[in-house]
Amino acid sequence: MSSSCLRGRRISEVEPYEYETLFNAETSYWWFRALHAIVREALLETGLTSASSVLDAGCGTGQNLVSLVEHNNLEAFGFDISTHAASFWPRRGLTRVCVSSVNEIPFMDESFDVVVSVDVLECKAVDEIAAYSEMWRVLKPGGILLLVVPAYEWLLSEDHHKAVGASRRYSRRRLVDLLKMKPVQIIRMTNLFSSVFPLVVAYRLLQPYFKRKTSSPPRSDLKPLPGFLNELLFNIANFEKGILKTFDLPFGSSILAVVRKVV
Repeated sequence: MSSSCLRGRRISEVEPYEYETLFNAETSYWWFRALHAIVREALLETGLTSASSVLDAGCGTGQNLVSLVEHNNLEAFGFDISTHAASFWPRRGLTRVCVSSVNEIPFMDESFDVVVSVDVLECKAVDEIAAYSEMWRVLKPGGILLLVVPAYEWLLSEDHHKAVGASRRYSRRRLVDLLKMKPVQIIRMTNLFSSVFPLVVAYRLLQPYFKRKTSSPPRSDLKPLPGFLNELLFNIANFEKGILKTFDLPFGSSILAVVRKVV
């Protein structure tokens, strides 16, 4: 890690133990596998090539960055605010990474062809306007920004969101309003995981009624699933990836936005 990357307010609201949960889940858990595949496909549709310079802004423990490098043959860069997340980077073989805040990205103006940011803007430690402005700043003219954010404020879950340091979820209107603060062309905006959305809604809405009162620290919803169920959910979400090649989905637990920087 370059010492020049150690910039910004480096305080993560994510519970430290959640990074180990994330690290262990990212390669096998159905949701991450499907999401990373969707991100790869969406980037290929923008004309991404192995010559494109890519930044993963808020890369966490790094599996999405690994996915971009291995499947798209890229030399991608990444950073995250958390030193706890950074401790897992060597185990993923990542070297083009550093510790910094998305509110103050440690790269020069117009450095990258593509900026990817997955489930970062909702974090309590993130100033969404400053972070978006920074991502826009480091993009080259005509560059692509791909964002994934969680959908629907009413799906906020006390324990899960406290554990992962999240304080907001997005409607399409809220996300569009944010994106229009800078000159961009919105190429596409679609919800994700429509096929499993009823299950997500049922789980979140019923969860408080089955929750036991406890003084233990908050935990995320990332819990191991039986192998057959994990594969079934992945296959359902992976089938949806094919639909996304032709159609944008009107509802779902996440929103994907792809925009082009206009100057």
